[in-house]
Amino acid sequence: MISKKLFTGIVFVICTFAYSQTYAQMTATIVWDEIKQIASENGFKISAIINQSAEGIDIEEFSLINKASENNEFERLEIELVDIALLERSDGSVEIRPDYDQEITIKVYEGNGVSSFVINPLSDNTNMIISGKVGAPDFQISSSLLGVELNEYELSSGYQGNELFEARITLDGLNSTQAFAGTKQNNPKSSFKADFVKLFLNFDIPDEQTTGLINYQLEDILVVSRQDNSVSSNSANLQLLLENGYNALGSYSVGKGSVEFDLSSPDGSLKGRLASEKSNVSSSLTEDGLIFDAYFSNGLLKLSASVLPIPIDISVKNANYGITLPLINKDKPQNFGVRLGISDLLIAQDLWGLFDPSNRLSNGPINAKIFLSGKANLFENLTELSTDFYEENYSSQIPLEVEEIHLEKLDLSIMGTSLRGQGKLTLDNEDLITYDGYPKPVGSAEFVLSGVNALVDKFINSGFIDPDTGMGARMMLSMFAIPTGDDELTSKIEFNSLGQVLANGQRLR
Repeated sequence: MISKKLFTGIVFVICTFAYSQTYAQMTATIVWDEIKQIASENGFKISAIINQSAEGIDIEEFSLINKASENNEFERLEIELVDIALLERSDGSVEIRPDYDQEITIKVYEGNGVSSFVINPLSDNTNMIISGKVGAPDFQISSSLLGVELNEYELSSGYQGNELFEARITLDGLNSTQAFAGTKQNNPKSSFKADFVKLFLNFDIPDEQTTGLINYQLEDILVVSRQDNSVSSNSANLQLLLENGYNALGSYSVGKGSVEFDLSSPDGSLKGRLASEKSNVSSSLTEDGLIFDAYFSNGLLKLSASVLPIPIDISVKNANYGITLPLINKDKPQNFGVRLGISDLLIAQDLWGLFDPSNRLSNGPINAKIFLSGKANLFENLTELSTDFYEENYSSQIPLEVEEIHLEKLDLSIMGTSLRGQGKLTLDNEDLITYDGYPKPVGSAEFVLSGVNALVDKFINSGFIDPDTGMGARMMLSMFAIPTGDDELTSKIEFNSLGQVLANGQRLR
């Protein structure tokens, strides 16, 4: 299989020219110097024949070499690239023109031999241009079709059997722009738009009895991002970046999207399809924390596996999820939040039959909306938590202290029953005695429960529970709720400053 380091090398080949941030002049020489610098920063040495002309620079017999290191899974990696022309244009820009008729050859030297891969570049009407002002370059790509395809391969003697590998990724109708601004080019902006993105993988490894087929496709993709006050990509201290004013904004939208897969191994088989008709994602990263929201519509999940007694078949009309999360300790309360929502979630009857084999309960749509917010104090920066925090001996050390919890919206409905609620609690973290080691809550929440008596009747009539159990459930509800309408119950739960818990004015604690 292709190692992580090799995959990184392949991505570098495809995307090298898109990530430069330090062009001083729009000349072929500066562009070539930048390519060499990028290669060096990624651990590669360059071998090439350079021919300069009045039009610019021609790069021939262009190879990248990465030798063994403690981070490599191979002894040596060689990538033979296509020839590239760097052409200086009359408008002060530089065009990057690869020879798409050539092939890219990748050789991986390991202890048991050499594996080689021949990759065909795919291109139709592709233009790559570096332009813009000095200190603020723009890198633009436009293409009717751009991609790569695995043409042929030869594995080392360490691999047994008649392995099969097929791989192809293409972008149709591509328009991409990356621009840099600021005195240190620290305010990059980028946009990416494509009509289609398609990924196809097919593999068969007889020696490991493993096969796989993956087909992934997206339509109408638009990605826009912006960063302010960014610094060198070598900086790994996110806390310092954020405290110095770094912020990043991004949005992502896609039309129809789907992934189909069929995988098999000695451990079992897995086959399925995941799809949606429209998706949107937005994110914001600043000193105040991370805000992330995602939404998709008309989604479906079909999944069958050898370990599942029955296939999974679920669809949903709309769904969303999001978080607001502080990242840096500021010695003061900060906002946090969780947002979840689904509408018209439907479970296929075959799957529903696991819960209702007699088909006596209504298999209707499920709806849920939950919106929680609040304020909390961070004791540590979440940007620098050590990995041992997640080990068992750290499981009780949560580096935050919640001061307020606000249930802004709770709306659940299933099988004709609904639950709505809202409320707010303030936590007294100085009082860990009243509630036996937990902060004392002060506040209230109100809930409205509809259709529950009808649901209990359905459970009794279907044989899920007996009449005595149903009567016990109704008596339990009467302790917390009071009738306010036709099969409607209302409950107000209060936590007062004396440590008492009240339900509709009646003391429970």
